[in-house]
Amino acid sequence: MPNKPLLTVSIIVQNHRDVIESTLTSLYEISGIPFELFIVDDGSTDNSDEVIQSVLDYYQHEQTFYFTHEKPAGLGNSLNEILSQRNGRLFWAPQTISEINTEQLSLRLEQLTESTDSVLALQNHTLPTGYEEWINLISQKNLPQNGSFIWDLSALSPGNRFFNPYLKEFHGLELAARLDDISSIKSPKSWFTPSSLFEAPEPDFNLRQELLLTLLRRADYGGQMRETILQPLQNLSAKSKESYDNDLLNEAVQMKQDGRFNSALELIGEVLENNPSHSGARNLKIKILEKKRRYVEASELKHQVSKSEKQEKEEEKQEPKKQSATEPHQPADPEDVTTSLIIPTTTYGKPALEHCLLSVSEHCDTSQLELIVVDNASLDNTHDYLDELKERNFLNCRVITNKKNAGFAASVNQAMEKVNGDYACIIHNDIEFVDDAIAQLRDLMESHPKYAVIGPTTDKTLNPDQSTQNVQEEDPDFLRTEYLDSFCMMLRTDANLKMDKAYQLAFFEDIDLCFQARAKDFKVGIAPHVQVKHHFGTTTFSLDLDTESEQYWRNVSYFNEKWNIEVFSEDELKSLSTFDQLLALDDLVNPLFPEPKIQQQFERLFTDELKTEILNTQHDDETLCKLVHLFMVMEEREIMRRLEDKLKNINIPTSLIYQLVRFYFNRNIYSRCTHYLNQLKPQNESLRADLYRLAILVENKDLDEAIPMLKELMDHAPANPMLYKLAGDIHKFSGNKEEAISFYDLAEQINPFEFANEEKDAFGFKL
Repeated sequence: MPNKPLLTVSIIVQNHRDVIESTLTSLYEISGIPFELFIVDDGSTDNSDEVIQSVLDYYQHEQTFYFTHEKPAGLGNSLNEILSQRNGRLFWAPQTISEINTEQLSLRLEQLTESTDSVLALQNHTLPTGYEEWINLISQKNLPQNGSFIWDLSALSPGNRFFNPYLKEFHGLELAARLDDISSIKSPKSWFTPSSLFEAPEPDFNLRQELLLTLLRRADYGGQMRETILQPLQNLSAKSKESYDNDLLNEAVQMKQDGRFNSALELIGEVLENNPSHSGARNLKIKILEKKRRYVEASELKHQVSKSEKQEKEEEKQEPKKQSATEPHQPADPEDVTTSLIIPTTTYGKPALEHCLLSVSEHCDTSQLELIVVDNASLDNTHDYLDELKERNFLNCRVITNKKNAGFAASVNQAMEKVNGDYACIIHNDIEFVDDAIAQLRDLMESHPKYAVIGPTTDKTLNPDQSTQNVQEEDPDFLRTEYLDSFCMMLRTDANLKMDKAYQLAFFEDIDLCFQARAKDFKVGIAPHVQVKHHFGTTTFSLDLDTESEQYWRNVSYFNEKWNIEVFSEDELKSLSTFDQLLALDDLVNPLFPEPKIQQQFERLFTDELKTEILNTQHDDETLCKLVHLFMVMEEREIMRRLEDKLKNINIPTSLIYQLVRFYFNRNIYSRCTHYLNQLKPQNESLRADLYRLAILVENKDLDEAIPMLKELMDHAPANPMLYKLAGDIHKFSGNKEEAISFYDLAEQINPFEFANEEKDAFGFKL
């Protein structure tokens, strides 16, 4: 991995206009430390962006990556966004910097990289070594800020490689509390000084409570230790953020402030018994349950957040009377179920699934809802989580468990065979509900009987018609469309629709389903004002699936052939010159599975005269790249290679670099692969590039380099099936038959379509 930085520095800007220039300048002026810098402007409103752009333009640091959030996502979410993209082994997240002591910083980085047991370096503080020291630290006023930690991410398990998104500050301290008692490098001398213009936050009630709850979750703290931690938690007091007119509720607020949570819940129950729609009581109860952080119980006990008076009146007309919030959500009787919620999950999907179900419990009426989860051979503790859901009978939860990843389409079909409702709401596990979108979609289904499939809009989608960015206030409540993105789809079960499992893991099964519905004379619709959040790519990206993957283009080919989609119009092409017709084919052709009709048209156009013209003409950079790509797709190797020689002095588009690498890798021409991989700019490096490099090392049996690289990538992408296949190859070359087979089996478990291990020695898989 050339030019790979040792250190990733994260700077989250939240209205830091006055301090951001000194922060960035301090970083850019250090020398001798290979680092990459991620800057996220998290919804700033003070024109911080102008200062950032000015500094970036001045220094032109090649490994700086700048992102902006239109609306604040929060410090924790922003840090996690950077963690998912970083390349450095070490991670540092100061909020502001006035001065950097390069000597001290270099020393701490060196100590961390050479240490065999230290997880972090800590500035001016000592990490507690036992629960009593932790409790004492949590009670103090001066707690270490995020910038006081430098993390060795390679020493953290993948399950702990994230920051708590619910905290506003002190994410590093919470991560340290989450781990077992760990070894750290103490730095008595500061490696940096925060800006004096930045006022460091003080720990508040929410932070102290979260830290104590983090300690409670640690498996090694049980028995008397647990009781000792519970005591300060119960004694915590807090100022209420809301005031209530109701006398009983005011008393409950006081109990909450005194830490008497159970007593407060009893009193809130009395309030809600008299007034089930009391918004203040419901909000207070939600806050107390959230503070306990008991995910399943919270899912059962949380009730719908209060809505505006207008919304509540609409719900009274459209929905049956909701159960009292004084009782846990009771599972619906199977005969009362109207909607079946279907969620496939796989690999390391538990955090996303848990977050999704919490939002269902918080925002959706569950009185007519059942849950069906399809567990596609998960690699984490999803199984235990689902067992607990079943034990508590959360939403009549039923679980379908597959020993291998059956793919999205097949999983949905399995669940559809078990539904009790008139409607099935199919969602990805990375969906978050912000209101009762399920009920809104169901109501639209009931009022539009000609529609078999409808869906909401969201912030991130492959279907531009479902993007909230394209929604206008004047849009009607319902729009007819040709197809939907499967992040959230409401189906009419009596339409008897089934997804086509030929689409394997993902892509186009949702569009195909909509085409099936329309072929049955049903309609497909979008509800533009019904919205959900979509944490896009949580599962597919970990499986190395995107719109450049072989899976995607295979499914494009299958879909077009199945539905007889016209790939180009001959009449439109005839209006162009022969050469321009050829270029137009490059825009139309499937780069991995070229359509026969386009191949035939190419053969008609590509005469000897045109070949001579192409070779003798001086093409602009864009045209040259299009020609190289087209001749690569059409397997015209001779002219392709001659045109490739002309690429030496131009900046090749990243997408073409990756396509050329794939082309030569699949033909075992590894020198050409390396040639193009070396042309990637640092900001365009990716996991896929590292996979190619690793695969080339393995194919060349350069195991001394391959093994440490494999370990590093396993930590970074533990769900990627290609890594397990390559691990199997390494063990095979080393004569470790049983270990090789176990890794091949894991690759097959994650993606049985590409990594079938039928003969235990079939190694011809393609990236």
